[in-house]
Amino acid sequence: MNEERNAVLTDWQRVCHECDLLLTGGLAPPGQKLICPRCHCTLHRNGNHSIYYTLALSLTGLLLFIPSVSLPLLDFSLFSFGAESTLLNGVYSLFKAGFIWLSALVLFCSVLAPVGKFALLLFICWGSAWAWLDRPVSNAVRFYQNLKEWGMLDVYMLGILVALIKLRDLGKMEVEPGLYCFGAMMLLANLSSLSFDQTAIWHRLAQRRALKGQTCE
Repeated sequence: MNEERNAVLTDWQRVCHECDLLLTGGLAPPGQKLICPRCHCTLHRNGNHSIYYTLALSLTGLLLFIPSVSLPLLDFSLFSFGAESTLLNGVYSLFKAGFIWLSALVLFCSVLAPVGKFALLLFICWGSAWAWLDRPVSNAVRFYQNLKEWGMLDVYMLGILVALIKLRDLGKMEVEPGLYCFGAMMLLANLSSLSFDQTAIWHRLAQRRALKGQTCE
């Protein structure tokens, strides 16, 4: 059985992204990496249990998304006036001020894209274990490649830090629990993107397809 699974790799080919060398075999052994023999750049790094790490990180990110959206991020008070800022309040303020397209862009990049990335990674890692989900998983991987660049939690966090620095001399500003959850969610978003190994997902799907073909024969 192991020999049949390893034989699947011999049909794989990849092109080095640095020197365009065509190579055979696409998956590094667990805990190791593939290096191009011509330019010595890293082609693939196979982390141990990367699928399970990505599954846990994406699930935790989805759970942290709820308090990040619902809890206030900052509490700003000037004399007797005060206001709490949440993730959705900023979007609503832009929309109310007439910046409709800008509010839609902020909503997509700060809310919809990050939660979509977590949901896609969770579905990909979980669904790759089931043969009847091979086609939806492959479509989800392709969609994730187009969506991952739109999640800009770090840009939103940078805006919050700028507000903390600029407005702290004008009034009293306190950090609320939502900001800590938002920071943790931003960290998990970066870690899940780094731990996600789409080559391992494609290899798992290819293994099942090859074994299914051999069974039919």
